[in-house]
Amino acid sequence: MAEITTFTAAYNKALECLARGAKSTRDLARWLAQREHAPDDVAAVLARLTERGLLNDADYAVLFARSRATTRGMSRRRIAAELAKRGVARELADAAIAEVMADESIDERAMVESAAKKKFRSLVKLEPAVQRTRLYGFLARKGYPPDLVRETVKRFTST
Repeated sequence: MAEITTFTAAYNKALECLARGAKSTRDLARWLAQREHAPDDVAAVLARLTERGLLNDADYAVLFARSRATTRGMSRRRIAAELAKRGVARELADAAIAEVMADESIDERAMVESAAKKKFRSLVKLEPAVQRTRLYGFLARKGYPPDLVRETVKRFTST
């Protein structure tokens, strides 16, 4: 009877966590482990949630990629890195990113242009060398490809 109780407690906690927002399988496992649920219970909970369609890394990857690409202007590379940090398999992440970029008609070149334009407004009063450095760093942290960043920085800064 104690096993059922501990499983039920872990299952209910997992449902509460998922009600607040989608999670990857690894994130949910980590979250349950931090709350000191037994590894066997965590594995059983993850299996049950997956079986019932409540936990799906492919769906999570699409939701995550859409959110990051459309609202935060993150690049493909940065989204892939974030998904990898959350334990989503590379092939699932790549498929989700490709799906989102196609569905939303997202052009990475337009994204970097828009981000640079917005950031450059705050750099106008600085020396050109400082402008270049800061703009490059900003765009690189967003995860855009280095050649695209260099090209965009060159267009926005003098010299």
